This record gives sequence, C-alpha cells and structure tokens, in this order.
Amino acid sequence: MDLSTLVKMSNTYGSNLAYVLAGGGNTSVKDDTTLYVKGSGTQLATIKAEEFVKMDRARLNEIMKTEYPADDVKRESAYLADVMAAVTDDDKTKRPSVEALLHNLFAYRYVLHVHPTLVNGLTCGKGAKALCEQLLGKDVLWIDICKPGYTLAHICFEKMKAYKEAAGKDVQVLLLQNHGIFVAADTVEEIGILFDGVIAKLEKQVKRVADVSDAVTPEKEQAAQKLSQLLRHAVEVVPAAEADNFVKDKAAAAPLLKPFTPDHIVYCGPYPLYVEHIDEAKNALDAFMSEYDKEPRLILVQGVGAFIMEDDRGKAAKAQLLVKDAIKLAVYAESFGGPLQMTDEITYFITHWEAEAYRCKK
Repeated sequence: MDLSTLVKMSNTYGSNLAYVLAGGGNTSVKDDTTLYVKGSGTQLATIKAEEFVKMDRARLNEIMKTEYPADDVKRESAYLADVMAAVTDDDKTKRPSVEALLHNLFAYRYVLHVHPTLVNGLTCGKGAKALCEQLLGKDVLWIDICKPGYTLAHICFEKMKAYKEAAGKDVQVLLLQNHGIFVAADTVEEIGILFDGVIAKLEKQVKRVADVSDAVTPEKEQAAQKLSQLLRHAVEVVPAAEADNFVKDKAAAAPLLKPFTPDHIVYCGPYPLYVEHIDEAKNALDAFMSEYDKEPRLILVQGVGAFIMEDDRGKAAKAQLLVKDAIKLAVYAESFGGPLQMTDEITYFITHWEAEAYRCKK
C-alpha cells in the first residue's frame, strides 16, 4: 500500500499549530485487510512512511468481540497484548497509536484525528453536547468523556453502529468530549472539506479569542528567577498576555487548575501549582507534593504571572505550547457554555495509564 498520500496529509495537518501540538493526534490508511496507523511517540509534523505501523484488521476486529476484565490495569494490559498481537510490521520495536482500534472502526480509507484548539473550545465547553448538534448538525457523532483505550473504542463501536442503523450511513465526523475530532473519508480531499466545514461553523460562534502575544516584563523575569532559586528548578515565564487574566485570584485561575485534554496532562502535568504569595512558593510546592505524586510544570502566582518549572529544555518548550493552548482553549470555551475540564477520575486514569507513559517516554 502506497503511504505517500497519508504522509503528506499527516505532515500538513501536523505542521499547523492550531490543529496539533507536540506528539498529539494520529492518522491512518486502510484497505480490506491492512491498517497503517501512526506509531506511538512519533510526530505528525515530521512522520515518515516507515514510522507508521502495519496491522492486521481481522485481528483488530476480533478485539471488539473479546471480553476484558473490569479492573483498569488488568483490562488495559490484556487489551494492549491483543493490539500488539495484531501488529504485522517487520519492525517489532514499533508500537501503534493508542487509538489504533478506533481508526479501524471507521468504514473509510483515510482517518484524521487531531486536537484543534478551536474544536476543543467546543468539546471542553459546558454546553458542548447540545451545541454540537445545534452548530454542526446530526451528521456529527458526539461521544461523552470516558476512559481512553479499550473503553473508548468499545463505546465508539456501539455508538457508530447505532448511528448507521439510524442514519443509514457510516459516521465520518466524530467529536470526543475533552479530547478532539476524528474525520474519515475515502480521499484526503474529502477529509479537508469535512474538517474545514466544522472549523468554519465553530468560528462563527466565537465571541472572543485569547491574547497570547508576548507579555514578558522585567518584573515577571525577576519573579521567574526568584522561583527558580526557591524551588531549585529552572523556571521561565509563560509569554502570553492573556495569562494575566488567570492569575488575578484563585477564582480567575479556576479554568486552568484542572486539565482540559489528555495532551495537557502528558505535557503540562495533571494539575498546576497555585501560589498566593511568591515567598510561599517552597511551602506551597511541599504541600503540593504531599498530595500528588508528580511535580507541577505550570505555576500560577497570584497577581504576578504564569510560569513553567522544568529543567529539561525540550519538555519545557512542549509545556509552553500546551499551556498557551489551554489558555486559548479556556477563552474559546467561553463561547460554548464556559470551560469544562476533565473529571478527576479520568485524569487519574490517564496519569497512571501505561500507554500514555510510553508515549511520553518516546
């Protein structure tokens, strides 16, 4: 199967920061017997043909008939083993995207899954489910927030089957609450038409966009240096003017105090550190670490600004991207009923999910 068209589609959408950040999103192409899907830990912007993973569709279809344990760890372990058993790639070091099974469910040749900030302004909005049908019509299938992996695939399997029975056709556009969008078609051109149509309709609903222009001041730089000394980690300013609106007080910070999507968890950490007075930062971090088992990457200092705490420059750069995305998303969500973050249950699952740990490591 020629993968050149898939590579071009992946690079095109993956290079657009409004649609994909860091290692987010995935794509695939299939025929009756074989699925090629993005390898876990790769980036759509730069992915090459050899970085897609070849899979046996018959084996993937069998997974939907399998009963797995109710326990999260046991279920995901057994599910992963079956997914890996469906890999027919000669390179056994490659691992398929965590959404490979969902790609296989679509009845179309090409599938695009991305996390556009504007789309997630809707999917992370309190009025999202009703607005999805109102703004986008009944052709778009909405999926409520749920645990990723097998649980998500199974729910989509049932919902997609019900959609086909009711509508007399297969699903082409699917929205996942607090996650992103899937678009499927037999040509990349049709995917573009469907995708652009969703974006255009949502743009008409937007009342305000975030100001993410550079707003680094000498005072913020001094605060970053002080935090670095107090916390003994590299700290840098989040250079976005809109961030000031989220640090006026804890109530204003509320939209950023919990994650919006899985990517925000992976690259920014599940929860940020909120500090009322910068001199109390060390005590605040100690209290944070006694409650959570992972250091925060985002620090919000009341009345001062937003900061990234990360010694690894590569990870710090990705965190910057995703924090700005969360800020823009929170403002977009104002047009869709107000911001709605992920539940603590789902956040805990993703934070401890082996599949996301693997992707983050890669």
